[in-house]
Amino acid sequence: MLSALILLRHVADDPGDRLTDAQSRRAWALADFLQLYNPTTLLSGPGRACADTLAPLASRLDLQALASPDLARDAPALSPAHAAVWLAARALRALPDPRRTAVVCAEAPVLCALLVGAAALDGHDLAERAQEPDGDLAPGGGWVLHRDDGRLVDVKPLSVR
Repeated sequence: MLSALILLRHVADDPGDRLTDAQSRRAWALADFLQLYNPTTLLSGPGRACADTLAPLASRLDLQALASPDLARDAPALSPAHAAVWLAARALRALPDPRRTAVVCAEAPVLCALLVGAAALDGHDLAERAQEPDGDLAPGGGWVLHRDDGRLVDVKPLSVR
């Protein structure tokens, strides 16, 4: 059974911001594309921008985006490497069954940690892909993790124009 885990950065510049008209159009364009994956679960990090980014997709699919505190960027005062591990461990517990297609919208550091953590569960090392600073993951960018029977088989960058 094929599925995907779609890791999506919100389209706003700041996670607490309301979306501008241009950002709303971007969210609708993402919904047009992401609905093709037929996700059954939509997970949102805290912050208005994450919920607003997923709202068009939720509307199209008649789903509710579930906000999860496990997808928050906040981490205890740790070294950057330890903070990434902490973020990944917390974010991983928010995910549904890996055989279901899900879209996760959050901030860049959470998504980078989740990318590495989800891949590591299946024995893949994607640490190099997650080395990007926050600014390198553009609003509306991210990754699509393709899975077969819940196991990671491929990772593609998410870039919808």
